[in-house]
Amino acid sequence: MHHNPSISVAAVVLMRDDGRIALVRKHHTDAFMFPGGKPEPSEEGPTTAIREVYEELGLSLDPQTLEHLGDFTTPAANEPGTQLLSQVYAAALPAGVSVAAQAEIAQLIWVDAHDVGLPSGTTLAPLSATILGSLEQPEGVEMTLTEFEQLVSQELESLPKRLVDSLDNVVFAVEDRPADGSLNVLGTYEGHDRFDRADYGYAQLPDAIVVFREPILAICDDVAQVRHEVHVTLVHEIGHYYGIDDAALHDLGWA
Repeated sequence: MHHNPSISVAAVVLMRDDGRIALVRKHHTDAFMFPGGKPEPSEEGPTTAIREVYEELGLSLDPQTLEHLGDFTTPAANEPGTQLLSQVYAAALPAGVSVAAQAEIAQLIWVDAHDVGLPSGTTLAPLSATILGSLEQPEGVEMTLTEFEQLVSQELESLPKRLVDSLDNVVFAVEDRPADGSLNVLGTYEGHDRFDRADYGYAQLPDAIVVFREPILAICDDVAQVRHEVHVTLVHEIGHYYGIDDAALHDLGWA
């Protein structure tokens, strides 16, 4: 009986805060795949994954943050007739950290697992297609605009007075989605923080904190979770009014 040759690798599903996932393409190949590669002698899967991500993207991952997603057998992308035996791990890109293609990597892209758009003339590696296809969309919660606005008002009223009493010339609004139609942004602060403002003149339009209904509902399983996400979003955007950036809000648990 003939058996196809096989190669073993460790791969990492690296995800940003906005839910997009890193795919890389090696020089002189057409297939996009997860960062990763072959183990060195006597090297365990997590060690291989961490080393490969550092070599390919310059990112040092904490071993404790790796989540083992499973072991997969798929066709190899760049070796015809060869099986790929993959140990696959998930990891989050730390807030405020940027990565770039280096070494044997020709291109790095970030994709939505449910709407993968690849550059013309490239393909998706079989392992990447398998993993991305298995990621389930959240079922979401159904809530009318009026119901959602009432919930936002309730959560706003529940915030500590010391947090909201100093807000000056700021309004709160609810919209279905951001202008680009994405589901990756839960809220936004439109304006300048209190330390970066010029004096407001006559009829100056207020700055705005906008909470987006559909992105929040899409990631929640019940109303209690909706309340939590709205609460966190309100505090996060109010934090921007006080001049607190995303990295600091993340460290404080409000991102």
